[in-house]
Amino acid sequence: MNALERLHKTSIRATDVAAQYWCERQMELNYTKGPKITAEIRKGRMMHEAMEQEVNVPILLQPKSYSDSVYKSLYTSYMALKQLPSNGRAREIQVYGSVNGYRIVGKIDELSAKDGMVTIYEDKTKANDNLPSEPQMLSHKVQVLLYRKLVGDIKDKLYTYQNFSRIYGINRLAMTDEFKRQLDALGIEPELQSIDTVAKEFFNEFSGIKELSNTLCIRYINQFTGKEIKLYKFEYSQDEADQILTFSMKYWNGQRDALPVPFEEKWKCNYCVFFGKECKKWWPQKNL
Repeated sequence: MNALERLHKTSIRATDVAAQYWCERQMELNYTKGPKITAEIRKGRMMHEAMEQEVNVPILLQPKSYSDSVYKSLYTSYMALKQLPSNGRAREIQVYGSVNGYRIVGKIDELSAKDGMVTIYEDKTKANDNLPSEPQMLSHKVQVLLYRKLVGDIKDKLYTYQNFSRIYGINRLAMTDEFKRQLDALGIEPELQSIDTVAKEFFNEFSGIKELSNTLCIRYINQFTGKEIKLYKFEYSQDEADQILTFSMKYWNGQRDALPVPFEEKWKCNYCVFFGKECKKWWPQKNL
């Protein structure tokens, strides 16, 4: 049995892959024991929502089913991408892809269009102005590298509307009547009121963005003041992205169990809500 079946998931999130590079065991426990939502996480989410509203036109849709949610994700991302050339920025862009036959999904914090190039930004909030540790930065870097690969695959037509439609069974999805009434109330054009049509438009817009920059950016922001702590830039490497996915897919394929942190990184356990009760797993790696 692969990890997706065991965890009752249908897709791998980009944040899951990033979390594997912090502690794979912790990532798994978030699914088997339930996520632990801290005050810091809640504050970070609120800041992301505020930043989205600064750029994107709010779209007040309340999904009533899975199909409704798929439509909303596609439509809001399509509208943000459509406004990218004029706004110079687009935020909270849903992105889809496939690795080894597995669905990969993510949400990009920001695309910035400048000087004929589109750059990917990831925003991470912190409770203080201290610079992130190297292990923290590594997991964040993994997330942005994966976003760059997914966007590149869409732009290069390696992952298309046809792939998406087949994998997600778009033609079998039906939105609720209540949700359709919401679309009418918002004045959304009748021709855009289907998942199939909006998916085509989403992929057309995404594949048509300007040249994709290989420079990737992570912004560290104080969650209380909104001040930028650090802007970290690095270059995209296809080889590095492939190595990351080779490592992470061995877990998702069921080739190995979730790895705990290595002995030299056992300090991470002091910050883990699962350690001491659900998990005491770093010790076995002491002699690795």
